[in-house]
Amino acid sequence: MKTFARGLLAASCLMFASTSALAAAPTGKANPRLLGTRAIVACDAVEKSCGVASISFPAGISGLVPHGRPDVAVASMFYPSVDDAEAIIARTDAGDTAQAAVDYVFTVDPYADYRQLAAVKLNPDGTITVGQQTGAESASQRCAVKGATFVVQANNQTTATICDAMATGFQKAKGSLPQRLLTSLKAGARVGGDNNGERSGVIRVWSSENEAVFYTKVLADAVVHSSKHALEELDVEMNRYQAGVAAPYASDLIPLDKETTKVVKRVLHKLGYYRGRMDATWNDGSEQALYDFNWNNSFFLKPTVVVDGQRKIDGPLVNSMRDADLDALAPASH
Repeated sequence: MKTFARGLLAASCLMFASTSALAAAPTGKANPRLLGTRAIVACDAVEKSCGVASISFPAGISGLVPHGRPDVAVASMFYPSVDDAEAIIARTDAGDTAQAAVDYVFTVDPYADYRQLAAVKLNPDGTITVGQQTGAESASQRCAVKGATFVVQANNQTTATICDAMATGFQKAKGSLPQRLLTSLKAGARVGGDNNGERSGVIRVWSSENEAVFYTKVLADAVVHSSKHALEELDVEMNRYQAGVAAPYASDLIPLDKETTKVVKRVLHKLGYYRGRMDATWNDGSEQALYDFNWNNSFFLKPTVVVDGQRKIDGPLVNSMRDADLDALAPASH
């Protein structure tokens, strides 16, 4: 390692040690109204992206749980710590595996018993390492599952089986990394959730490969605070962001079947882009209307494509149109 890099790492570790020493120690029992959380952390070597999806009770978890960039992601939970997250990232930059980085932080953090940390690191050669630890004082009904490219962890849940459900959901999911993270959260919701209810959530994915990197490395960013329908709203917000900002992924293409065609045409018609027949057929007029809509509302054009004889369309785009607030979209100009 170069001397300059060693110096940065040493400085990072010193800063971590000093800020932890100054932090207030947890007092009494953890407030169960605040600290229950479940999350999945994952990286994708093909997409060159990493991200975190988490859902919980209190507002503000978008600034507490997820940390990362295109080659590493960390979820800091129970008593969250930005110092811990930054130290883990610094250790992986220095060559540690994700597990070694998490283990190191647990040895130097005086409040490690109150932490739950997960990290996934995407290396330049495409290999991925994962790491996780849960402190002894973490809330009951806690769990963790490590896979080849992901970590699921949770605490203060209605059931400890929620991690297995989220892991299975992620492994079976199709689509881009943001879509698979969302599927994992939904899979967990089918078996349980936060003991206090799930009212706030975040899905944040960073990428160095998507064409959107010209503008931003944030491939997906969805945040919901204090809503009874947090998971449903998180779904809507993520698809809106991905449809509007990110370039499309082939893995997100879905068949342009009759029902999907009607959904897309209905929105295009209401906004004045399409004036043809409102049936389940797709023709040049429909395609032009979609082109005009994308030109006025998205960073990237997202035309339909024919794959193996079947016409397909970007899934996040369709989802965003289905749940659109039409007053917030640009109408056709005639």
